[in-house]
Formats: sequence, structure tokens, C-alpha cells
Amino acid sequence: MQNQKNNITMIGAGLTGLAFCNLLRDENIKVSLIDINSKNFYKTTDDIDRYIVLSNTSKIIFENIGIWGKIFKYCTKVKDIHISKKNIFGSTLVKSSDEDLESLGYQLPVKELIKILYENIENKKNIEFIHEAEVIKLNKSKDLEIKYVKNKIEKNITSNSVIFSTGATDNLVDSIFSEKVQKNYKQNALTCEITTDKYNSETAFERFTDRGIIGIIPRNSNSWTLIYSTDEDESEVIIKLQFPEAKEYFQNLIGDKCGKILDLKNIKKYPLQMKYYKDFASENICLLGDAAHTLHPIAAQSFNLSLRDCAYLTGMIENSNTLEKNDFLLIFNNYNKSRIKEVTRLVKFTDFLASFVHGNGFLRNNIIGLSFILMDMNKNLRINAIRYLLGVNFSQSLISTLKD
Repeated sequence: MQNQKNNITMIGAGLTGLAFCNLLRDENIKVSLIDINSKNFYKTTDDIDRYIVLSNTSKIIFENIGIWGKIFKYCTKVKDIHISKKNIFGSTLVKSSDEDLESLGYQLPVKELIKILYENIENKKNIEFIHEAEVIKLNKSKDLEIKYVKNKIEKNITSNSVIFSTGATDNLVDSIFSEKVQKNYKQNALTCEITTDKYNSETAFERFTDRGIIGIIPRNSNSWTLIYSTDEDESEVIIKLQFPEAKEYFQNLIGDKCGKILDLKNIKKYPLQMKYYKDFASENICLLGDAAHTLHPIAAQSFNLSLRDCAYLTGMIENSNTLEKNDFLLIFNNYNKSRIKEVTRLVKFTDFLASFVHGNGFLRNNIIGLSFILMDMNKNLRINAIRYLLGVNFSQSLISTLKD
């Protein structure tokens, strides 16, 4: 296959790249995945301690692939989300029952999802993994020529199309896609695991504070994922705290909603920014996942949005009669037109939430408090919030197609 021309070369074999290939695993389409990680990385993934929340739409997509049963055994359901702001009156409970859903989301370890996605395509003859390789150049000629380095040796492959699915190749992407919107929030996300003396396996909590946004998502056995996005100065203070001080700090932010914090471990820090390209298709080159858009984690929708992108694009590829260069020009152009509305609106929505709810002030607090009260009193408002966050308003046609 190395000497043949690929239909698609995917640069980046993270969650998005793996999900894309899972959606094409039974098609007669040649795909090569080039990634910097070793084969052993996908077998063990022991150094990945992050968790991810899958939306109900993502569940439907994985059911359609036939792997939801494998994924679900690692999941914790999030049926309801309690939303409030510290020291102001008013809160709301967003409920899955409002939309007759089994759950609003499912939290699971990223390492387990990577293993499942990798194992499901590892031995497919139409999919080739090129491990421990770094793409250094992309030449546009009659076909696309991808130059990469593996074991300190430069190699080339040709392809009818190229899809970038990792933010690690931004320098290369920027040379092709010029219209990029960026915003540095000057915030960091702090993540850790907490154990408490009280446990509710169905309710997650999101709380706005004067310095940021804290989310607490149930895992199992009194264990929770805590995510706190706050300004850079505050995050530097927190990351240096010893256990007793860190426990007291987060207990003060959370209150008694999750009970008394007994343990806190694995504090990590990640910088936060918003980034997206106004167009994510250029001739027979396309962007997916982190390569196309990076969202603030306030709505936990980054990978869920990417997965919907994958489902739309693979559906268009499957429906194409041939897959030559000119066909990808049309496919990617149509894909860009069909997805630009949802991507732009969700990026701007999360940006608004992240920007507005940070900070303090009498007027701001009163607007937030009143919004919570209105949502709590009005089921239609809650339903619209659920649909917006889960992508249902945008992706109803996709969901209907997958269910059919």
C-alpha cells in the first residue's frame, strides 16, 4: 500500500482521526494515518489520565459503528446538571428527562476510548498506520505529496486528499488556511480527581465563581472529575498548594454539593484558548477536530463537535461514486458549507459563556441569577439549552439518518 496512491491521508491519529477511520472501516477506501505516537501507545495509553464526556448524539454515532457496548462499560451517566453561581441567589437543574433522554452525557477515561477505537480498525486492510512519523511538508502537484520523517529517514506518499486532525500541525495548516480566528482567554484549566463522602452518580455540577467556572462530574465510588477554568494568576497559586490547602480551596468553591472532600490528586494545568478557521476546506485538503477548531471546555463539546464533523464528512465520502482528486474538491467544499454554521455558532456560544460568566459585578450577577431562575421555571428554556449544548438543534438530520 505504501507505493500506491491513497484515497485519504489522515495526519493525526488521536480521537478524531481514529473516530473518522472507524466510520470508514467497512468501506473500500484506502486511508493512511500518520501519527507521532508508537504502536505501543495505543495498546497501553497508561500515561493518559484525562476523562471525556460524550453527548447523547455521540452515543448514537458509536451505536451506529457498533462499538457503543464496549464503550458503555467504562461510562458513568450524567443524567442531570445542576448549574449555579457562588454567592448569588438562583440556580437551575438541566434534566435529561426534559427531553426523554437516558442521559445528557457519559463520562469515561480517554485511554479506554482510544484503545477501543484503535483495536476496532487495527487489522483492517484498507487502513494503514504509519507510527512514530512526523509530517514536515505537503506538496501540491497533480496529486498531494506528503513528506514525513520516520526513524530519521524522509519518506513520501501520494494521496487524492489530505485531512489534518491534530492541532500539533498548526504551522503547516497555517500555510494553507489563512483565515484563522484566535482568542487567548488568559486562563488555565485545572483538572484533578476528588473523592468525597457523598456521591450522586447521576448529577454533575457546574458552578460559576468570581474567578472562573468549576465543573464536577461523577465517575464512580465517590470519585469525581473536577475541572476549574480560572485566570492565569489564580491557577498558578492553586497549582502550588499543598494537599490540605488545595482541599480547603476547592471545598470553599464547591460548598457541600458533593459532600466533604476526602482526597484530591493528579492536579494538571492546561492553557485555554479559542481557535477556529473560517473555512476548513481548501480544494482537496480538509481540517477536522483540533486542527479545525478549539473550544473553551465550559460546555464539554469539543470532541462531540468533532465526532459530528466526522459523521457528516464520512457520510458524504461514502455517497460519492468515485474518489479522485476532483471528487474530493466537491466533497470537501460541500462539507464545509454544511458544517460551517454549527461550528461557528457553537464556538461563539462557548466563547460568550466563557467570557460573560467570568468575573464579578452587580449587574452581571443579577443577569446570571435571573437566567437561572427563568430556566428553572420554564421547561422550554431548559430544553433549548439542552439541544444547543448537545448539538441537536444543528444535527437533527444527522441523528435521523444514523437512527434509520
